[in-house]
Amino acid sequence: MMHQVQTNGIDLFYVEQGVGIPVVFVHGAWMDLRYWEPQRQAIAAQYRFVAYNLRYHGTAPWPDAGQHFSMATHAADLAAFIRGLNRGPVHLVGLSSGGRLVTLVALGQPDLVHSLTVLEPPIDELLADTPEGQRVRDEWIKAFEPIRTAALAGDAVRAAKLFFDLANNQGSEAFDKQPETFRQMVLDNARTIPLQLLALRDRPEISRNKLSRLKVPTLVVGGEQSPRYLSLINEVVAQCISGSRLVVVPRATHLMSHQNPGAFNEELLNFLAQQ
Repeated sequence: MMHQVQTNGIDLFYVEQGVGIPVVFVHGAWMDLRYWEPQRQAIAAQYRFVAYNLRYHGTAPWPDAGQHFSMATHAADLAAFIRGLNRGPVHLVGLSSGGRLVTLVALGQPDLVHSLTVLEPPIDELLADTPEGQRVRDEWIKAFEPIRTAALAGDAVRAAKLFFDLANNQGSEAFDKQPETFRQMVLDNARTIPLQLLALRDRPEISRNKLSRLKVPTLVVGGEQSPRYLSLINEVVAQCISGSRLVVVPRATHLMSHQNPGAFNEELLNFLAQQ
């Protein structure tokens, strides 16, 4: 059953199941709460599973023309959403850009976060100060250019498919081989792509120094077959956050929690049990 709550003047939609400490799941770009269905039953058996749609995501009409889309807005929404749960600090889990988002909230408002799990967050500014990192970053930016071109030309669907192929590292046309429900979720959210591209210019920076001050228990998760760009960022994040743990999900790429949910769920539940 879908619920909704007013947060910062808009309605956010979410699903929940189970009881106990909330585990709040934050989806990545061009997705919505449906992404986390493979986690729902496993998590709800021991915790309160909560997954919500970021502002402008999902199938509901937008509250405005999209002018408030930004990482700062999403962070403010997430913080308010957590407070609205009225259960104290929560376990936060974020995929990709959602991983960047939950990291920002943990840095800015650690009192809201009991633990942090990030799945290949694209914090690529962490790569700028090493030769290998800069090379990998430059290669990614070059590979991303056709996606930007398609989006700016108004072909959001093609941009979404190209991004899926790039991030999942399984060759061209991999998107078309995904289950219909997954493809529909991505296509439903393709309308956010121009907003995502604009928001890249104003996103708050996350430096190595900032990460080193993070004291929240942290799990960093990657896919065994993910692009080097994403796996290298994961390695740096894990190096920066003292006491964090880096795990790699076998037989999976960037969407490891969807592609190998059994292995991912086991790693996540083991981590949560230690907190």
